[in-house]
Amino acid sequence: MVTATRHPERPFDIPLAVTVVPREELREQSARTAAEALRRKPGIWVQKTGHLGGAPILRGFMGNRVTYLFDGIRRNTAGLFAGPNSYLQNIDALDIDRIEVVRGPGSVLYGSDAIGGVINVISNEVPRFAPEPSLGGNLYTRYGSADQEWSSRVESYYSDGDVFAHIGGTSREIGDVEGGQGVGVQSPSGWRERDLDAQLDLRIDAKSSVELFLQSFSRPRGYRYDRPNWVQSNDRDLYGARYRAEDLGGFVSELEVTGYFHDQEDFIDEKFFDSDSDEETLGFEVQATSYVGSDVRLIYGLHVHRDQIEKSNPQAGTVDPDVEWINPAAYVLSEWQATERLRLDLGLRWDSFTLDSSAPQLGQLDPVLQTAIGNGALSLNDLELNESDQAVTGGFGAVYALTDHTNLVAHVGRAFRAPNKNDLLSFGQFTFGFNVPATNLEPESSWTYELGVRTEDEDYSAAATGFYTEVDNAIVSAPGTFDGSTFVDVDGSGFEDPGEAVYVKGNSDGTVRATGVEVEARRWLPRDWSRAVVDEGEFSCYGNFAWIYGEDSGSGEPLDRAYPANGLVGLRLDETREASESRWWLEAELWLVRKFDRIPSNRKTSDPAFFVDPQDPSSGLIGGDGSLPGFGVVNLRGGRRLGKHSTLYVGVENVGDKAYRVKDSRIDAPGINFVLGISASF
Repeated sequence: MVTATRHPERPFDIPLAVTVVPREELREQSARTAAEALRRKPGIWVQKTGHLGGAPILRGFMGNRVTYLFDGIRRNTAGLFAGPNSYLQNIDALDIDRIEVVRGPGSVLYGSDAIGGVINVISNEVPRFAPEPSLGGNLYTRYGSADQEWSSRVESYYSDGDVFAHIGGTSREIGDVEGGQGVGVQSPSGWRERDLDAQLDLRIDAKSSVELFLQSFSRPRGYRYDRPNWVQSNDRDLYGARYRAEDLGGFVSELEVTGYFHDQEDFIDEKFFDSDSDEETLGFEVQATSYVGSDVRLIYGLHVHRDQIEKSNPQAGTVDPDVEWINPAAYVLSEWQATERLRLDLGLRWDSFTLDSSAPQLGQLDPVLQTAIGNGALSLNDLELNESDQAVTGGFGAVYALTDHTNLVAHVGRAFRAPNKNDLLSFGQFTFGFNVPATNLEPESSWTYELGVRTEDEDYSAAATGFYTEVDNAIVSAPGTFDGSTFVDVDGSGFEDPGEAVYVKGNSDGTVRATGVEVEARRWLPRDWSRAVVDEGEFSCYGNFAWIYGEDSGSGEPLDRAYPANGLVGLRLDETREASESRWWLEAELWLVRKFDRIPSNRKTSDPAFFVDPQDPSSGLIGGDGSLPGFGVVNLRGGRRLGKHSTLYVGVENVGDKAYRVKDSRIDAPGINFVLGISASF
């Protein structure tokens, strides 16, 4: 059961394309981060800026074109930029019950940014009220050889008929990662992490309860391999309360009210600049469910959040303009069971956006900005913004049951992204250039058309989806000038060095297009086939495939974040088909990725992801022309229950010690990695 439509449903029954990674799969994969847990899933490509970072690319879109949620609470802020972000790294990867990914437009239910899709990370703390008082807990520890990882988590809970209380903590030590054969240790690339979470649920009566929760993430020191002089710290604290009620009996059948405060702080210490940012979000949401007759379900609600963003460069003593962003919204989704075999979904949403910025005194601005203002290329008023906009978006989906086991699905959805602080007021270095402020940007908007088929039975499941997306007014970053110069002399050398070229944001003259296919399947093999190989156990085979093609008609360049055609095949042996009863399992899989050369020309020459050595721009281009070689990687995994309350997980990743780099990554993938994990409950 997933909440992609804001209430629990089977993915088989909804028109959206959904990927789910459940808790047990997270443990079996021994995924180091939440992002890595999405690797090798169809329609999802995971790059790694560094070993500590990595961001998912959904259908060719990433960064601020993907909406991130944690337990349904919006993570995106007005400071989010278009490139890789750490939103799936700044959470406790050992405190996840499941990850749900909507591949495709999600703005109808989740607002701005959901062009590529929506990712909702759901924590372990599902309230469990018990008829009798009970105490319990869980322990988990993991070791990985490729980076000398030691990760441990401990959690405990108390439960009775009216109270559920939970507290947990995680400690992680990750060293520099060793690449495949010939790559060696990539230093610096490790990090240290400490996390804490707590939750208290109180039952008001048989139909309602209230929940108080907090999450605290701390990475006091982390490194990026492509920027050896870059040291960063990240802190994130979330506090909130949620009221739930169900079976209310009137027109409103279910009600959920959530309020939260989110504080995200990041500090970067670099050779030529520092960056100290603080993003605080105050949010409130109310959602209701109603039934009209026996055939129509309505999910509707109100949402509002306010971001306050402050950023400075302590090394230079300069300050960026402060920004306040306010976003109220209203939405409704109607699910109509039109006939016994046909379901129709219709969604509608309205959003309003206001961005207010206040510039500091002239002497507190970056000297480059001060000079530009003095020369008349920019005025202080250009940094004092009061921008407002609105968006109305919708979506239509259909599910038709061809048989009891096969559904045809179709979906047409609009999504949008409002220009934020990073688009309008960004000033400073990024991966391969120097951003300068931009004005008069229009919101991005997209249409996505999807058609698919799904089938499932007790012996098999399969799904295939084809999609086509068009993005109009895409906000793109292109080389330009600032104060009459094509570069900003960050290090004072008097000439242009890597990372100093001026980039200016603007709306694309053309349309950004992406089309692709996603296929996945799993099948239990006949028992007599299994018995021909083993005396006990059940074999199953599984696999997936994804292909995407895209372009920006305005620039004539390929889609920036398209990824190579790739596929996965695997064979698994379980003691029984019932996971809850199986005491052991073994698995072997092969991930195949095709060579890729459709890379935008400016990325080839300036992005460390395409250098032989990401630390050295003079090292040349991978593949000679910047193309990325294809590769194949074999992984082996297994596990066994040691008793009623403990489980052992083992694995060998990259069995052949293959040296390879995932597209858009600025560090080579780990070489052979031996993984050992143990979980125990009490």
